[in-house]
Amino acid sequence: MEQWADGYVRANGIQIHYYRTGGDKPPIVLNHGAMDDGLCWTRVAKELEPAYDVVMLDARGHGLSDSGMGDYASETRSKDMAEAMLALGLEKPVVGGHSLGAEGSMHLAAEYPELPRAIFLEDPVITLPGEPTFGGELGMDEEKALRMMQRVMNLIKILPVPLGKLLARKMMPVALEDELVAWILSKKRMDKDFFRSLRDTGTHLPDPFEVAERIRVPVLLLTGDRDQGAIVSAKAAANLAGSISGLQVAHIKGAGHDVRRAKFDEYMKALRSFLDEVHA
Repeated sequence: MEQWADGYVRANGIQIHYYRTGGDKPPIVLNHGAMDDGLCWTRVAKELEPAYDVVMLDARGHGLSDSGMGDYASETRSKDMAEAMLALGLEKPVVGGHSLGAEGSMHLAAEYPELPRAIFLEDPVITLPGEPTFGGELGMDEEKALRMMQRVMNLIKILPVPLGKLLARKMMPVALEDELVAWILSKKRMDKDFFRSLRDTGTHLPDPFEVAERIRVPVLLLTGDRDQGAIVSAKAAANLAGSISGLQVAHIKGAGHDVRRAKFDEYMKALRSFLDEVHA
């Protein structure tokens, strides 16, 4: 880990762990996806910390935060975020997330409109009726894909880090070394309770378009290619634009679900432009 502060806040009845770059700068809160943790944002945080106070939360059941004890509902996770932000004294942060963390960020903006300045969403869980969650091969047989993912994560959990890196490198061929290590360690820290709850967490999410209609802050949506395994299709993004006035969409070609890991430079260019705009 970099020389960043870390600690705990009491939020929504549990202990939420965080990392923070610090400084008297505009705050940004980053929320990881399922089975990652806060340090999976390390590369982004390094890029942003000269200009921003970057806070990376460990979601319930992940990293060093408490277990959710079977409760990983959208409303619960967004309340965790809101109360953690208030406990940390963050004033109008930009809030962003990846995948399930992006979905939680949407709920935060809808349920607590006074808290965020803006939100950005990296391939959130937003699909149209009849669409499989993931595109590409992952979407052809989602039950099989989930079982395979569970086997891989269990394997990563027990393998020594050097062997885990070999497997991680095959899955993320362009990721940097520190990204791979953070990804592996996040699997080792993940609570077994979340892993058991994953199927229910992913299949009982509220209608994202109904949630989007209640969002009144600026929103950046970062998407990849469905045929590479991304979640958000072009049609789903267009529908979202009908629910969120002024939605900005950055489609990054050649990326899958992990947009920033596949196309980091393009991702950061779009994100920086959005941050400059909302802080102007």
